[in-house]
Amino acid sequence: MSTSDRHRRILIPEWFLIEVAPRIREISELQVMLAFFRLQSGSDDLSTPVAEGALVQDEALQISLRLDGAAQPPDDAIRRGIELAVARDSLLHFSVDGSDGLKTFWLLLATPENRTRLERYRTGDLEPPADTDSGGAGGTVERSRPGVFRLYEQNIGLVTPIIADRLVEALELYPQSWIEDAIEASVSYNRRNWRYIQRILETWATEGRSHEANRRNQSSSGDLDPERHLSGEYAPIFRRRRRE
Repeated sequence: MSTSDRHRRILIPEWFLIEVAPRIREISELQVMLAFFRLQSGSDDLSTPVAEGALVQDEALQISLRLDGAAQPPDDAIRRGIELAVARDSLLHFSVDGSDGLKTFWLLLATPENRTRLERYRTGDLEPPADTDSGGAGGTVERSRPGVFRLYEQNIGLVTPIIADRLVEALELYPQSWIEDAIEASVSYNRRNWRYIQRILETWATEGRSHEANRRNQSSSGDLDPERHLSGEYAPIFRRRRRE
């Protein structure tokens, strides 16, 4: 790194430092955001999209998240950091269909101006970014949401700001597959609410998931016989519910 690069200033908005950074618990999310600001540093108005691929392959970010002695690049950790940043609504994630038929993925800082910019990309009022390695931007622009957000909306209900915060906290504490399975379980038992999903996650964290196969083989009907569930992985949940 040259001397000039070492002293190059990087624009980081105050709202991120005050409102967002203190709430970040996972290092991959913080490292992803710092790398994003560094890659975007050529823009004075924070409106320049950053290609997701460029962020994942960023050498400094790769070094910062590579475990000591690990042979594999930390791509999964970087993508998890991106997922958390998008879930926290720090970044906007969207795809662009290229003229060659390939889809490219991009990130924008989640400011009000960039939300408007993304909508203009989507409606065709503004030309979307183009990947220099592909045939250029072609057409459809689609905003992406984290998988657990989509799954929750499809099966439980609207993701309100409070629910969004709960989902982000859950993503920091549990594997994404656990959250997806907990949502599925809540649907199976016709208990479509966040409180029930959270109880399942807490039970799995303390009791383990050794009876997962049995759960998947149970009927998905809404009928629930409490006596059948007084043992096993959901026992603490059902015992509490009987006392309530």
